[in-house]
Amino acid sequence: MKRLLISTFAILTLAGSGLVATANSASAAPSAFDCKVVFDDGNTAGIKCTGSTFYAAAKCKNGKTAHGAAAASGTTSYAYCTSYNSSLANPRTYYGVEL
Repeated sequence: MKRLLISTFAILTLAGSGLVATANSASAAPSAFDCKVVFDDGNTAGIKCTGSTFYAAAKCKNGKTAHGAAAASGTTSYAYCTSYNSSLANPRTYYGVEL
């Protein structure tokens, strides 16, 4: 009876570790981080990204880079150059930064 219990315990332990390895492998898959501009009024850039939390960043005419607030995947973050008494640089340079 002891041998049967030990064998059963060993099999369950091995099976359990296989399940854990499978779960970890699945969660380690890389996500597709993708961003697009959804708002530009000359002063503010609105960036919407999917695949990860992120924040918007935009180059301003005065050379500074405005940063938006952290946002969840699928939502929009806004980078305001007006907070630096400026407007968006030309050519436009804005992007999402994955967190």
